[in-house]
Amino acid sequence: MTASSMPSSMSRRRFLEGAALAAGLVALPAWSSARASALDRLTVWGMPASPSVVLARAVASGALAPLVGEARFDVWRTADQMRAGVVSGEIALFATPTYAAANLFNRGAGVRLVNVITWGLLYVFAGQGVRLERVEDLKGKTLLVGAKNDAPDLLTRFVLKSAGLDPERDVTLSYVGTSAEAVPLLLAGKADAAVLPEPAASAAEIKAKQAGVSVTRALDVTELYAARSGRPAGIPQAGLAVTERFLDAHPELVAALHAASVEAAGWVGDHPKEAAGLIADPLKLPSPIVEASLPRFRLKVASAREAKTDLEAYFEALMTLSPDIVAGHLPEAAFYWGR
Repeated sequence: MTASSMPSSMSRRRFLEGAALAAGLVALPAWSSARASALDRLTVWGMPASPSVVLARAVASGALAPLVGEARFDVWRTADQMRAGVVSGEIALFATPTYAAANLFNRGAGVRLVNVITWGLLYVFAGQGVRLERVEDLKGKTLLVGAKNDAPDLLTRFVLKSAGLDPERDVTLSYVGTSAEAVPLLLAGKADAAVLPEPAASAAEIKAKQAGVSVTRALDVTELYAARSGRPAGIPQAGLAVTERFLDAHPELVAALHAASVEAAGWVGDHPKEAAGLIADPLKLPSPIVEASLPRFRLKVASAREAKTDLEAYFEALMTLSPDIVAGHLPEAAFYWGR
């Protein structure tokens, strides 16, 4: 999302410029003891991508009712909105790309990662008439990619380089603002292939069928990453984060939301149609597209501490191409929530 990576529409430059502002969180006063004892209301914020369905279900299940008078789910739309909400205190529990949470933590912004929700949602699609069976087949081709230096771009270049291809010379990387922008370009034959995360990938398949165009979900970037990195199949791309001041005031609520997320993951797998109905409106996407995307983003909830080894390997892979994506170094142990 880039999520996920952060959604590919996000500008990493603007994100990093604002991180210093986010650091103002550490100067905010602690919550009062009265506020710490109970909450009248709480909004759990998802990101604009399919994995947010887990948090939507966790809230809808009523699991937080013993701790919160009114719990609701919403979706932040842009990285700027998310960052400003964290700074102001409006956003305390929120889904985010894991690298974005690490970046904020390393810049002193008072954010910790609670868990990982999605373990890979990035695919390479071949356009009509394009044969693409392995990474090496991308040589000499034009490949649509989301925002430059965001996670999908870095992962793409990582697997290209691991396969012996020079991303600067062997492949023509054509950058677009968002993954959604890449879909019509691919269907129109403006490029040979496109890197698409879910739910844009499922949208491409559905729209291609409607248009009578043949596109192929040719390569799974998660499998390629595993083959090239030596890690088990799975990229810890996005999860739940929390501000430190909220965690200090309400540790039991954070633990309850994590436990509810574990339960929600199983429910989503067993009830895809109902799950899509929960999230389609907040994501502003047709329910069939959301439902089609649900089996494709490797849903598994693990605490950040449980996933620490995989997270560090992922951050290190990204840092080989862009060290500043997590502010130059791996997060300290305190970043990883878990018991």
